[in-house]
Amino acid sequence: MNKIFIICTLLILIQLVPVLSLADHNQYLFDQANKLYQQENYEQAIEKYLEIQNSGYESWQLYYNLGNCYYKTRQFGRAILNFERALKLDPKNEDIQFNLELANLSVIDKIISPPQFITAKLFSDLKRLWGMQTLTFLALGFYLILALMIILKIISRRGTVQRILNIVLVPVVIIFLLAALIFVIRVNDSQTSRYAIVLADKIDVLSSPGAQATELFSLHEGLKFKVEEIRDDWAKIRLADGKVGWVRKDVFEII
Repeated sequence: MNKIFIICTLLILIQLVPVLSLADHNQYLFDQANKLYQQENYEQAIEKYLEIQNSGYESWQLYYNLGNCYYKTRQFGRAILNFERALKLDPKNEDIQFNLELANLSVIDKIISPPQFITAKLFSDLKRLWGMQTLTFLALGFYLILALMIILKIISRRGTVQRILNIVLVPVVIIFLLAALIFVIRVNDSQTSRYAIVLADKIDVLSSPGAQATELFSLHEGLKFKVEEIRDDWAKIRLADGKVGWVRKDVFEII
């Protein structure tokens, strides 16, 4: 039994070594990029941040700093893209919100969204109550707490412990279910509702997928829209005001 335990432990450690090594390397790159940003070497800082991103790592700090670099180099579309990605991970961060609003001032197209019903707005605010990382920790944390409480309730014979568990169990269940529900909704939204940012200076929106289709209207760098369908090299998009059309999929990037 001891040999099996030792072997399993060694196997786990072997799996953790490259992960920890990559984390150390990313932290080194992050520190280097921050120094380059402070020295106003924004292009070099971008290269470092992108190297971290290409390793598969993501955090709101990474996207936020990358957005700031793009803003300083007047690449407003990419700045907005990264601020949006940062806000997706940390929806309540006021610094991200402020910088995103500042970057959006550079967008030529001003799309007016139709007013939302109060219930729709409340539901939208509820979905963004916590970031995905916070939601994950909340759901897992309260699941473990709930499991531990149920086990204690089964094995404990003391009346005092049972009374305390009965009182605490209800709010724990409510918080767990709320966090789990919001997590499922957010995951479903990320898979079904894709939003993107225009990265080209100017794009033509067409009536159908194909270069010979009728031009409906034009959009400019930095505008956010919903991607409803992708067909070969084309994407069907919908603006906040309800307008629909087709654009080439190489002129935008998904948030």
